[in-house]
Amino acid sequence: MKSFFDNQDLVKLIWKWKRHLIGVGTIAIVGAAIFSSPWFITPMFQSQARIYPTNTNTYSEESESEQMLEVLNSTDIKWQLIDTFNLEERFEIPEDEAHFRTKILKEYNDRITCKKTEYESIELKALDADPQVASDMIDSLIVFYNRKVLILNRQKAREQATFYEKDLNRKRREIEAVAAEMEPLRKEYGLLDYEIQAEQVTQGYMSALAGGANSRAIADIKNLMTNLEEKGGRFFLLQKELLALEMQRDTIASRYDKALANAEKDVTYTMVVEEPFPADKKAYPTRWLIVLVSLVAVEFLALLTILGLEGIQSSKS
Repeated sequence: MKSFFDNQDLVKLIWKWKRHLIGVGTIAIVGAAIFSSPWFITPMFQSQARIYPTNTNTYSEESESEQMLEVLNSTDIKWQLIDTFNLEERFEIPEDEAHFRTKILKEYNDRITCKKTEYESIELKALDADPQVASDMIDSLIVFYNRKVLILNRQKAREQATFYEKDLNRKRREIEAVAAEMEPLRKEYGLLDYEIQAEQVTQGYMSALAGGANSRAIADIKNLMTNLEEKGGRFFLLQKELLALEMQRDTIASRYDKALANAEKDVTYTMVVEEPFPADKKAYPTRWLIVLVSLVAVEFLALLTILGLEGIQSSKS
């Protein structure tokens, strides 16, 4: 048998059986051409797009592109696309079929893909017998993604707004409580601003003594000094506490307003760098490749068969 694999013997063998090999090859070409035709294999057209995430924040160690990919590949988005385009009919998978959800999601994953590129963009691809439908599915994926992220962000913003509103009301009550405690100190003891009054009263008292002011004026100044000594410390602490609470209230109010704005804003979260369009050339099947592979496979099997027959004849002689 070893001699049959020598180059010269192999060429002679091929030449000997050339008509058979040509016949088998012709049949293989014709058969492959027929069985790869639209009569047997439905041509598929591919539409694609490239998008970048925008107006988003990262919530974990994942990049913005990876987070976008998670949303695009979510079951929620898939079922929206399945329902919108009646893919159970296009995939010819009846709803009453066993393991319907598993089968239709598998077919979905075979025909519609979302992958991250090396440049951090997301590449969307869809295959369908109708090139317009393939393009529309890519457009819809982008729309569904924007809608999904908008809903998630609005929900998060509303939760934050509710939290800030409660915190803001609490701060307002604390401010009212401090202001209520300061009010009698203002009315009964004439305390308005501890630091300023302390400085002015001291200067006024010294000036009154040096200028020979009347006893009534000096008594009023002494009375205010006594009030500052007895109640000034508490008033000063309340004054500082009120200032800190007002600053906290203003910060919370700013965050509350921002959360409300985020809950009401309407923005998109994709930057489309490659728009989808209906393809004018099918992407599947590649008929010339099918014909070539079929021809090579059939000729190889035919040659092996010939070698086997020649080997049998050689052993008998």
